[in-house]
Amino acid sequence: MTTIHHWLTACLFLLAATPLLAQAEYRVHSHNDYLQDVPFWQAYSSGAASIEADLILRHDTLYVAHAQQEIDPGVTFSGTYLEELARLAGKGNLRPVRLLIDLKTEAYATLDRVVAAITAYPELARGDLVTFIISGNRPPPEEYANYPDFIYFDHQNLDDLDRVDLSRVAMISQSFRRYSVWNGYGRMTAQDLARVDSVIQRAQNTGTPFRFWATPDTKTAWATFARLGVDYINTDQPAAARAFLDKLDQRTYAADRPSATYTPQHQHDASASPRNIILMIGDGNGLAQISAARMANRGALSLTNLTHIGLVSTTAADDPVTDSAAAGTAMATGVKTNNRAIGVDTAGRPLRSLVERLSDHNYRTGIITTDGIAGATPAAFYAHTPERDDSEKIMHDLVRSDLSFFIAGGEGLEKAISGRFTPTPLAQFNTLERPVAILHGTGKMRAMTAGRGAFLPESVAQSLSVLGQDERPFFLMIEGAQIDNGGHANEISTIVTEMLDFDRAIGEALRFADADGETLVIVTADHETGGLGIAGGSAAGEVRADFLSVDHTGTMVPLFAYGPGARNFTGVFENTEVFHRILAALGIPK
Repeated sequence: MTTIHHWLTACLFLLAATPLLAQAEYRVHSHNDYLQDVPFWQAYSSGAASIEADLILRHDTLYVAHAQQEIDPGVTFSGTYLEELARLAGKGNLRPVRLLIDLKTEAYATLDRVVAAITAYPELARGDLVTFIISGNRPPPEEYANYPDFIYFDHQNLDDLDRVDLSRVAMISQSFRRYSVWNGYGRMTAQDLARVDSVIQRAQNTGTPFRFWATPDTKTAWATFARLGVDYINTDQPAAARAFLDKLDQRTYAADRPSATYTPQHQHDASASPRNIILMIGDGNGLAQISAARMANRGALSLTNLTHIGLVSTTAADDPVTDSAAAGTAMATGVKTNNRAIGVDTAGRPLRSLVERLSDHNYRTGIITTDGIAGATPAAFYAHTPERDDSEKIMHDLVRSDLSFFIAGGEGLEKAISGRFTPTPLAQFNTLERPVAILHGTGKMRAMTAGRGAFLPESVAQSLSVLGQDERPFFLMIEGAQIDNGGHANEISTIVTEMLDFDRAIGEALRFADADGETLVIVTADHETGGLGIAGGSAAGEVRADFLSVDHTGTMVPLFAYGPGARNFTGVFENTEVFHRILAALGIPK
């Protein structure tokens, strides 16, 4: 019992600090709870709403066990469950919970002893916090009313629901195996799904909660039963199931309607030399993020219409898992550097970026980002500092940069940038006679889920209109910065909405490239974030995600290229090659 008391102390602290089940929409049933390493406490502290104990009556004592030969004299019903519930009730910490009591010995004598055991704890027999539900060997339904008001029953017959007094029935249960052989991986067959759904509906039409037993016990199964509306989801892993279900809505996304995509014309010569470069970086946007957005958008993206595709290794100089600063620097300068470093090598020496190199060749240069302009990725194209948080040095380099314009978050920076850039509303951005700054949103731009709207694709379209009218060639870096935020937060809705917005911006770039005929569009990522996996979904635009991490990963990211020079961007290569291959495509010496 020492282990249980250690758990009691820890769990009382947890209960005081965290209102378990407060945000839970889906309820967990701890099946055969007595088999847990720490019965009752493991399930209760993890937020299980229903807990199951098998009881055997022997020599007037109720033991928690499945069979006579499994009885442990130290594991009794009162000691394992009732005393712990009463202790919580006495401290005022007991939350509502159901205790499903599965009688394994003769119904009447065992149930009489159960009633007596509960009656010994008046604080539990009140019935306002603990619902005692008798399962297994039970008296017939017509005798349910013969027992005290704190005793309810688990009804297991669907054929007499119209004849049974359900006021004493707290749960309707069925064996899942009667309706399906599904093992919890992949999907149920359509026929099985129809049978299972029909059973749930028949039970729930009575207004009584429903549970399956003998269920598969996987994440896919938990998600399936949750979506089917099973009231109590059966599991032998209550902590894992509760943690998964608490995040299920956050990790499921369903698009209201498809996002429009652009179909490129593919009329260019992929081996020719481009005049202009559009480099588009989806921060944290790995293959799984692209796949999730494509699934949510009913199988269509502007991006996935492209045919010249490569894979990019994103390692930093000092770590196989990069941050945005090192990855941005590698693409902007062609040199690997340490994490946190911006525009400098591993010794802290400044490196010349694409913005600086191409400005020397009379190129217009611009940056568009949904981050702040001092964010690590955009800063890598104009700033030089070993520390990405050195905002003073980054802003110092910004106002001395060769940028022709930028569009980013950062309202309030007008004074800091006034020495070079003229703050201008997007609608009034129509010339490059002077360096221009379009500031939209404080710090960074709003997220799509917070109402940013179409500002990014509109910014791309307006910028390309201005650049297209200028006599000089151009280099434009466009960052979809907040896909990364969704990966860090493990929020699939943020990932998908930001990726679809980025894809609309990609569509604007492709549309310009088709009209212009001399522009190479490159779309890639600085790294993948979250270790995203697509765990489920539907053709109707639903995506269910799972995550390995809340951080960046070392997974390679895809690169898509379109326009003259696109053929040079296929294969598997390091992120530094983005810099080198751009210069090579333009015919500019390294």
